Amino acid sequence: MSTAAQTAANRENAKLSTGPRTEEGKAASSRNNTRHGLTARGLIVLPGQEPAFHELETDLRASLHPQGPLQETFFMRILECSWNLHRCRLAEAHLYENSGSQDIDPLNDDENAAKYARIQKYARQNENSLAKCLRELSKLQNEIQYRYEAYPLTEEQIEDSEQFNQTPHSLSEACNFQKVMDSCLRQQSAKSKIRSQHFKSQTAAVVAQIHALGGPGDFQFEPDESESNAQAAGQAA
Repeated sequence: MSTAAQTAANRENAKLSTGPRTEEGKAASSRNNTRHGLTARGLIVLPGQEPAFHELETDLRASLHPQGPLQETFFMRILECSWNLHRCRLAEAHLYENSGSQDIDPLNDDENAAKYARIQKYARQNENSLAKCLRELSKLQNEIQYRYEAYPLTEEQIEDSEQFNQTPHSLSEACNFQKVMDSCLRQQSAKSKIRSQHFKSQTAAVVAQIHALGGPGDFQFEPDESESNAQAAGQAA
């Protein structure tokens, strides 16, 4: 969820650009980039299409739950591609309705074949971009969910910035904390293996020294005086 600071920052950013205020300005804004047709970058919402666009944005936002500026960037691209796919469908239907004969299947319409091919080309481009942005947004959201599952925050960590900065939640959203942890575990495992091998080599060296001195049978350990007295007392009894 967005923090109070993020919410305040979003409100301040929103004040920087409120869009056109006059009717002339709004009309000019609605026509921006339309001269480029389907190749235009950005959102193209023609007059009368506003309700359909806002419904799409609302539904996508409720489904994807973007949080923060980075996720919002991918979300806006997802929204753009989804809307462009909708526009492609409308353009294809409009082309069919205005063709010379509606009895001809668009697949067999040689007269408008180039126009249909252009629409399909832009549709494929937006489908590919949509799929890519969905994957990237999924990675970001999976990363955040992994951090909460692997390292749940306490109330003290949430309230205290110093404690919070010592948790993985303070890392960059683009950082893959799971990969970092996996790498650390592999390094620790490798170090443990090296220590084990070093211990085995040291043990082997000690055993070799013992054999070099004649083997463990040549060593005779004399019991201390207290142990000898205890043994004598036991025999006397």
